[in-house]
Amino acid sequence: EDGADPNPYVKTYLLPDTHKTSKRKTKISRKTRNPTFNEMASYNLHSNSRYMETLKQRELQLSVLSAESLRENFFLGGITLSLKDFNLSKETVNWYRL
Repeated sequence: EDGADPNPYVKTYLLPDTHKTSKRKTKISRKTRNPTFNEMASYNLHSNSRYMETLKQRELQLSVLSAESLRENFFLGGITLSLKDFNLSKETVNWYRL
């Protein structure tokens, strides 16, 4: 915004829940336009079939923000992923354009 390198971090929510219990955040990468987070956001999920069907109706929202000390954090990019598009019984690794 002002030409300085951002302090990016990623915040996730398991929608439609936007409460603190659904929020996960990475550590802040200081003063970089090319952050590498190498962190995992995990949610404790039940494996019964009824719960999994309900879970597939939810979405995972990922927002990349810049942490600012003297002003409000600002939005750098983000994506919302529908969980119905994933096999939730195993780990998934994908790349997405924000």
